[in-house]
Amino acid sequence: MFGALSFYIFSPSFGIDLTGGQILEVKTKANVYEIINKLSLKALIYPQKDGFLLKSSQDLSLAWQEILKEDPSSKKIRFESISGNLSSELRKRSLWMIIIILFAIGFYVALAFYKLKREFSLFVLGFVVIVTLLHDVLTTTGFYVLISKFLGFDLDIKFITALLIIVGFSVHDTIVVFDRLRENILISGKKDKQIFNDSINQTIRRSFFTSLTAVLSVFPLTFLISDLKAFLLSIQIGIIIGTYSSIFLASPLLFDLKEDK
Repeated sequence: MFGALSFYIFSPSFGIDLTGGQILEVKTKANVYEIINKLSLKALIYPQKDGFLLKSSQDLSLAWQEILKEDPSSKKIRFESISGNLSSELRKRSLWMIIIILFAIGFYVALAFYKLKREFSLFVLGFVVIVTLLHDVLTTTGFYVLISKFLGFDLDIKFITALLIIVGFSVHDTIVVFDRLRENILISGKKDKQIFNDSINQTIRRSFFTSLTAVLSVFPLTFLISDLKAFLLSIQIGIIIGTYSSIFLASPLLFDLKEDK
């Protein structure tokens, strides 16, 4: 819910790979704000060290020419351009890719725990995994949109890639918990609340330290690689959320949905 509402509350800035447009980064002493106003261009202007980064759905080539006229020593650091048709196709494919992967993982987990077919419906197992991963995707998106409001990050194709990485990490955590649950059920022949609690307690330490190691490994890179700061930060947020959901959402939900309690 938070992830879905964040788009309406915070109005995130989308990257040009999802909306179409141009990005121009320049090193200049020219007054870029006046140039953009003079040309009547609708552009977002982000001050950079010794220059500016411009983002617009319009053509920025005229702006670059005017910048050169005002400051001939200006240097073009980066220029990117993506058509509206290509960005629209990327949006559609990204959405379908996430949906297909969620259902594929749910189907895989249901088959992987086939031995529990007498204790749990395979449909329920797959459903729990899909709901858990959907929770991770939406919650991570919500926090990312919130943070991007203050740090000026764009929601772009790199963030979509980060979501897929998060899904893979989260389902790994969920499988670890479910695997211990399967062992305990097959050994004891019970599937009561105590078995679920024991399974969570037996895996929570491993899940916590595995996730902590992953976050600590990525954390320094967030400051060392500025171009990937948003991408790496979203991965860290997703790992934390995925660890939480594997323990405190997936297992309790499975317990609530099992046929006899």
